[in-house]
Amino acid sequence: MIELKKETFQNLILTLQEAEINTLFAMSVLERKVDGKIFVDDSTSPASFYLQHPYGMSLLYGENGNEEFYGELKLHLLNSDKCRKRAEWLQVYPAALYSKMETLLGDNLIKKGAEEPYSDPSSAEVHKVLEYQRINFTFRKEKYLAFRRSLPDEHAEIIPMTEDIFNQLAGNVVPGYFWVSYSDFEKYGIGFTLLLKDRIPASTAFASCVIDRKLEIGIETGTEYRGSGFAARVCARLIDYCLENGLEPVWSCNSGNMGSRKLAGKLGFEECKRIPYYRLPF
Repeated sequence: MIELKKETFQNLILTLQEAEINTLFAMSVLERKVDGKIFVDDSTSPASFYLQHPYGMSLLYGENGNEEFYGELKLHLLNSDKCRKRAEWLQVYPAALYSKMETLLGDNLIKKGAEEPYSDPSSAEVHKVLEYQRINFTFRKEKYLAFRRSLPDEHAEIIPMTEDIFNQLAGNVVPGYFWVSYSDFEKYGIGFTLLLKDRIPASTAFASCVIDRKLEIGIETGTEYRGSGFAARVCARLIDYCLENGLEPVWSCNSGNMGSRKLAGKLGFEECKRIPYYRLPF
């Protein structure tokens, strides 16, 4: 695989725009709003490319690459080169690549149940590629507004994200994984945090990326505050912002993330597409 020079990332934007799945995370790398990497089969006229986002998500695009490219990719997928220090989540496009993945990985691929909640791999799975599904959602404004009207009239202090919160927020889905710096986030993104009476951040909803008037929602709620309804309230504030500013809210998640799926449904999102989602070992 050939690593592409960052100054040429923009050459792949028109190609990626043809994808019929949510690839906003990948587009943020191409637009260099976040510092990712891209590997191609040919530096002059790539037919296939493999893109890495620093959050730990990746995309394999194009099924016409040469076999040398796929051979090197297989080594990476299985972490044979020991370059990966944490799990990575891979999407592929187009659908012709699904069978390619099966052929490429063989017995190293384990397919998980579509409705199986995510859990850490067992000892028999830890060095395998696990195939889950990623769900893309469509936003239904009227459904959201009905939910918004049904929210109890309870006071909760929700503030725009501050630099302190941006830098200190801990968890699996936090803005620091999706933006180079707070100044970039302040310039191109938006986020809101629900505070408790003692000013402790309980739940934060933020733009993980904003591309072509589409804002993908990231959400992080403290473990001790989950199930409290805080996530729905702070997400509603972010969706209100989207509607006020002509942005389309976007939601995607692992099919095994039951909490995210339930919250999406409350907020007016409806499932529209499922695609394979591969957990790569480390």
